[in-house]
Amino acid sequence: MKPYTRILKYALRYKKFISVSVALSVLFSVFSGISIYLTIPLLKTLFLSGNSVSESVPAGNFIKSSMYEFEKFILSGGKENALFLICSLILVAYLLKNITGFYQSLYMQKVEKSVMRDVRYEMYEKINSFSLRYFTSERTGNLISRMTNDVNVIQGGLSAVFFNLFREPLLIIIYLVLALSISWKMTLIALVVFPITVLVVAKIGSSLRRRSQRMQSKNSEILSVITETIYASKIIRAFNAQNFLNRLFRKDSDELYTLTMKNVKASELAQPITEFLTILAGVSIIWFGGRDILVSNTLSAEDFLGFLFIIFQLVVPIKNLSGVNNSIQQSSVSAERIFEIIDYPLEIIESKEASEKNSFDKSIELKNVSFEYDKKKTVIKNVSLKIDKSQVIALVGPSGSGKSTLADLIARFYDVTSGSILIDGADVKSISLKSLRNLIGIVQQETILFNDTIRNNIVFGLENVSEDKLIEICKSANAYDFILKTEKGLDTVIGERGLKLSGGQRQRISIARTLLRNPAILILDEATSSLDSQSEITVQNAIEKLMTGRTSIVIAHRLSTVRNADYIFVLEKGEIAESGNHEELLEMNGLYKRLSDIQNIKN
Repeated sequence: MKPYTRILKYALRYKKFISVSVALSVLFSVFSGISIYLTIPLLKTLFLSGNSVSESVPAGNFIKSSMYEFEKFILSGGKENALFLICSLILVAYLLKNITGFYQSLYMQKVEKSVMRDVRYEMYEKINSFSLRYFTSERTGNLISRMTNDVNVIQGGLSAVFFNLFREPLLIIIYLVLALSISWKMTLIALVVFPITVLVVAKIGSSLRRRSQRMQSKNSEILSVITETIYASKIIRAFNAQNFLNRLFRKDSDELYTLTMKNVKASELAQPITEFLTILAGVSIIWFGGRDILVSNTLSAEDFLGFLFIIFQLVVPIKNLSGVNNSIQQSSVSAERIFEIIDYPLEIIESKEASEKNSFDKSIELKNVSFEYDKKKTVIKNVSLKIDKSQVIALVGPSGSGKSTLADLIARFYDVTSGSILIDGADVKSISLKSLRNLIGIVQQETILFNDTIRNNIVFGLENVSEDKLIEICKSANAYDFILKTEKGLDTVIGERGLKLSGGQRQRISIARTLLRNPAILILDEATSSLDSQSEITVQNAIEKLMTGRTSIVIAHRLSTVRNADYIFVLEKGEIAESGNHEELLEMNGLYKRLSDIQNIKN
């Protein structure tokens, strides 16, 4: 229950709304009780001869005394007048009941929706604070499920507490007070069923929690499969894997269906059991009450009918209350999954003493840097290198040698396991993340674009960019000509991941986005490796403009793209195997020379 208690703390931020809702719940319950009680004087008006009222009651019995005085007042003006008054009062009572019920629900919805919004905010901000390591081990569908399905589930738990747990007990108390005022014996019969109902519902609720955990996990797996299917649609079709994935998805869906139906059975079982036990009590009351009327004449027919109206009104709040435990159990499971994200420890933590760095003046230096994704896999081993301002350096080597990881460490997407990375002599850990990343621009092999306009993809994250500046940047990135040919120019929507554009066009949009930020340090991670020859020439021209006057770190498999670099570092198994310029590395007759021979690169 601890995760659920934490969710309730979010609701306490909205005490004002909760207080109003609780007050309205009290009024709703009172008006509900009045509307039901009025059936008794109505029955007396319709079926009793003359202007008879209940016999006087002892002065110490406040409720019966009040009912007596009310009935006396109602019937004192004659039956026709009494009928008009009672009908008017019933109408007013039901009107006020529905008005207070509406506003009570409205204010409670404000609390519930606000809590859902706040939880989503916090989860989203936390996810945006994670290092890249988190996303390599967590499935996308699982995250989506927690931010959507689990957040929606907690709404039911909040409603159970602030709606049912406040209003229904009030209704039960009011109805019981009215029932007791008529016959304590028959009320006692009705109360016998309550302990049995509570035990049954508690047993169902405990099994519901276990099933909810399994169901939520399976739901996350299915969302992951859907996400991957959409992302990998081309590969799936290329390998004719549709039927294979259809079978896997059907298997997961069948398992979710089975778990869901077990969950539904457990959830739905509580209400019919509660209702049956309540009706059992009602039937018993009818039998005992009927005997009092027919045999002992200790109860009037109108009081007995009024008692039945009241006691059967108890069915609805008791039935609703029986589902509270189920809702809380389900919400607890979802809250636990939500807080696993919110409480997940951050790897990249910005120091409170972190300083702003708005310029790059001298050099980037890596000192004995090592990094491992986990204790079983060391990716970078004791790397030391220096990059001077305005220098173009290249990182080359076989796949998996640690080139991209090394660049990611400079941008502090990960923290080094040991050693240090210095920019102008300052450890990157002492520099604020925002100012550090403002210094660095990245163009990757896999271009990340959003399902938005070309304009918004280029200015992404920036504000107040003038039209003239944007056009200038697009021209520098060799993108303006093809943008003009699109349907709406800069306002053309490019589709999911920019798939309405060609690879070369997407890459030029990415270059324009980087160029607009005017970074001092540039990281080019296989920026042209996936392009055809013609697109590569166009993009390469844009990259050369982008690199002008900047310190550049070029990661490449194709050595032809880095032969003019000032310095080349050759990585192998996470270590620097060789370093030097193109000619010097060829003369070493080592790994670089072998890679050059494979690619047929000449001096």
